[in-house]
Amino acid sequence: MPEDSPKAAHLQRANVRIQSMALAVGAGRRSPHVAPLAAANLALGAALLAGLGPWILALAVLVPLCLAVAERPQRGLLLLAALVPFHGLLLIVPAPAVATGWKEALVLLTLAATVVAPPEARGPSGRRLPPWTPAVVGLVVLGAVSAMIVGGLQAAVGMKTLFFYVLVAVAVWRCPLAAAERDRLVTVLMACGVVTAVVGLGQQVVGGAVLHGLGYEYNSAIRFAGSMLRSFSTFNQPFGFAFFLMLVILIGVPAALSDPGRRRNRAFLVALPVLGVALGFTFVRGAWIGVAVGLAYLGFTRHPVLLLGIPLGVTALLFLPQELAAPALSASSSVERVESWQERGSAVASAPLGAGVGATGSASEKVAELQSGKTRYQPDNYYFKVLLELGVLGLWLFVMLLVSIFATARLAASRLGGEEGAFASGVAATVMAAAVASLVATYLEIFPMDVYFWLFAGAVTPWAAASR
Repeated sequence: MPEDSPKAAHLQRANVRIQSMALAVGAGRRSPHVAPLAAANLALGAALLAGLGPWILALAVLVPLCLAVAERPQRGLLLLAALVPFHGLLLIVPAPAVATGWKEALVLLTLAATVVAPPEARGPSGRRLPPWTPAVVGLVVLGAVSAMIVGGLQAAVGMKTLFFYVLVAVAVWRCPLAAAERDRLVTVLMACGVVTAVVGLGQQVVGGAVLHGLGYEYNSAIRFAGSMLRSFSTFNQPFGFAFFLMLVILIGVPAALSDPGRRRNRAFLVALPVLGVALGFTFVRGAWIGVAVGLAYLGFTRHPVLLLGIPLGVTALLFLPQELAAPALSASSSVERVESWQERGSAVASAPLGAGVGATGSASEKVAELQSGKTRYQPDNYYFKVLLELGVLGLWLFVMLLVSIFATARLAASRLGGEEGAFASGVAATVMAAAVASLVATYLEIFPMDVYFWLFAGAVTPWAAASR
């Protein structure tokens, strides 16, 4: 090879640099290249020897995440929507107890990012507040007054349970989702719905004993309806799984029907029976009713073809096998709920202003776990829960909240076409389904329904504000 070739010249220059660095080290002089590299290697080695490898890995993930969310907070919201369906896996995945707080940390990070985000990531100034703001503010103020009266752990747990994820709606309002991000949110829900549905059906194949061997507990995650296992998929209980599938169906169906030629939408429509069967094996009738009501609403307002599902659903119920029909149609749990409401009806009359935030539902269960001797009561009715805790005024504000969010989504859907109108219609259907499901479940206490409820509420508000 000729001495003056480019490759030979490059090798010669590299050799000169290496020799000069070696001479610098040998002479005791500081090289701007060697010192930082050596310090980094020493720090990394010391951290690994000290057992800090997992923390370094965590920082390697968290630092880029924080930077990405700070640049565009909407990324934090999409990440939250994608991860919350898999939170229940922490029941069997070895992780420190603090790991369960990842969702709250992500919400706070995203909210903080809305303050420092570039102007192009934030919503325009001078916008009207969401129409449901008075109802939310009224509930928060009423809850805060109740918390001050109750005090202690019950107040803290009750306020967190009722209102923490309102911060999600605040974040969406400050940094609205763009059209591409709303479309990505629908894609995330469709994908997560299919994955969790397949896992739920797989649980029916392996059975409760295998799931218990994996680390799930009986009468907590593993539950039965008669002799039938209730699928819970990647959630901690069947209820969260069932209501999540309800949301996926009600958001995904109008999106898919608005553009059935799109590959994503065709795949979702093909997978829809899988979601339906998985939902059936949860044996959560509140979710079944919610899906029926939501699809009926979509059928009457946007896609009449969905009304054909009503006779098909009734026919399917008539031909259910006995081992499925018995637990699915049993009225024993409904009777127990009604009896419990009747027993505590006097409490409403004696305390029309409520017994205090955190007195019932999952908040009371959490307090009972932390403080022995505390009583717990699960009303299985979110309206009754609000009435018991915050009184008649609280119930009225909650109903106004549902009505205002539904009206906001309905207004956006009526003035938009295509995929954006389909998304708004889906949100309206989910609010209607939530209103019905709340009659038989403490809906907004079932994670992650509260996350999606406030995410959807914030996501449709900018359209309604812009259309006024």
